[in-house]
Amino acid sequence: MDQRRASLAQLGVFALCLGFGAALSVALGQDISWDTKNYHLYNAWAFLHGRGAQDITAAGMQSYFNPLADLPYLALAQGPLHAWPHTLAALQGLWFGALVFLVLKIAKHLAQRQGRRFGMVDVCAALIGVTGSMAVSQAGSTTNEIQLAVLMLLGLYALMPLLAPSAVRQPGLRAWLAGLCCGLAVGLKPTAAVYPPAMALSLLITMGIGSRLAWKATTLYAMGVALAFLATYGAWGWHLYQSTGNPLFPLFNQIFQSPLTAMVGGTDGRFRPHDLAHWLFYPFFWIKRQQWLVTEAPFADSRYAIAMLALAALLVARWKARDDRAQGSHAAASFLAIFFFVGYVLWLVLFSILRYAIPLEALTGLLLLAGFHAWKPDTWRVPTRGASLSMTALLLLILGTTSYPNWWRGGYARHVFEVEAPTIEPNSLVILAGSPDAYLAPMLGDAPGVSFVGLTWFTAASRGYGLWDITRQRLGTHVGPMYVVRRDDPENANELALLRELLPQRHATDCQAIRSNLETGRRGKSYAAGLSLCRLTAN
Repeated sequence: MDQRRASLAQLGVFALCLGFGAALSVALGQDISWDTKNYHLYNAWAFLHGRGAQDITAAGMQSYFNPLADLPYLALAQGPLHAWPHTLAALQGLWFGALVFLVLKIAKHLAQRQGRRFGMVDVCAALIGVTGSMAVSQAGSTTNEIQLAVLMLLGLYALMPLLAPSAVRQPGLRAWLAGLCCGLAVGLKPTAAVYPPAMALSLLITMGIGSRLAWKATTLYAMGVALAFLATYGAWGWHLYQSTGNPLFPLFNQIFQSPLTAMVGGTDGRFRPHDLAHWLFYPFFWIKRQQWLVTEAPFADSRYAIAMLALAALLVARWKARDDRAQGSHAAASFLAIFFFVGYVLWLVLFSILRYAIPLEALTGLLLLAGFHAWKPDTWRVPTRGASLSMTALLLLILGTTSYPNWWRGGYARHVFEVEAPTIEPNSLVILAGSPDAYLAPMLGDAPGVSFVGLTWFTAASRGYGLWDITRQRLGTHVGPMYVVRRDDPENANELALLRELLPQRHATDCQAIRSNLETGRRGKSYAAGLSLCRLTAN
């Protein structure tokens, strides 16, 4: 009876978390972010309609990103839920609810491993992490950051019982399944690739480098990662390799050297630290509200800095105790701490884009609690009312000082997508002069034989390489009507100049406005900036 009651209670908490995630997503509004309009919708549509050879970089360099994770949203938005935008937003928010529940489960396991009774301090610690600036702002988003975090932390949660292998049945199978979860995340979006190495190293160190069981578990975990990665990315990577010569095109092209574009890495380096102070103390610069440091949108968040202080506290506490045991009450906290630190370092070097760090952000509160426990284990083993009140007050203080970024959310129309655009003739070529315009392709591409060519910074960066030649040839040899989608936006000035360079004999006429619900924010702010479709006429 007690077991049944506990299962029902857990099911109730799960349902409550899912409901909260759905409600939050609906309240935030429909996702109309730059990435959504630039490639998340287009890539899924292009994949479903086999447009790989018909279009050329309609979404810029992001045209080559794996579309698998974007298929469910587009299928629902254009299918059964096309007239139910609130419902679609609620479904997207379920992932955030799953993240909340998963972090609570990790917190409960951490308490058990430390010999503590799970209570209010643990709930507050979990809430500190899941209410982070990136996690909350990404709830319901099509960028799939929350989905990746859920898969990654599910793998981490599955590994935690291995820290006491004698109490686990089939530990090898558990390690392999954990690897499958993490590899699935990496295959869907390779920006998650920094976390499996961090998790594997943390598992190996915490279980004991000299332990044969530790090496076996880590090896099986790595095999699971590789298998799931091949299952979710292998076919797409092979497609890219056959069509470009680079299975990660255009990323890491300095290694694969595809002749289509320049031999450069292709990753966005704008957000990486630029001096020694930032390399050493980057999270402390995020406490004050700022922009263009690790995000495009203004934000402030002290969680990462607090987590770094907690890591230092854990390290000093372990050094003072001279306790080298990998098992026992320290193992779970050490496992989380090593994963967080190694994952942070890899993330910092490779990306430094904060929304990619949600798996780390979600653990910040648990690291804080682990730091408190390391210094005062007797105080936190049976938390007093004062400890619970202090943790609650800390949660409220962190929430009060957090500034959440606005990733461009819109209101709800009668349909998920409502785009009014001029009719395009069959066999037309439509030039998308700038970004983020590729989402219009599914709305404009109903006429037979219509193809899309994107002119972006990526086109210009490929000057002198194969992609530039292919684009120029397609524009110069097209027979039939030509159109251009453009915005009256200074940020697209280079793309319009590129259009004049490639088609000097044509000029835009008969420009007609494009109206789209994805161009209007919650408070009526317009992102359209003169969005229009013009016919390109020969001089």
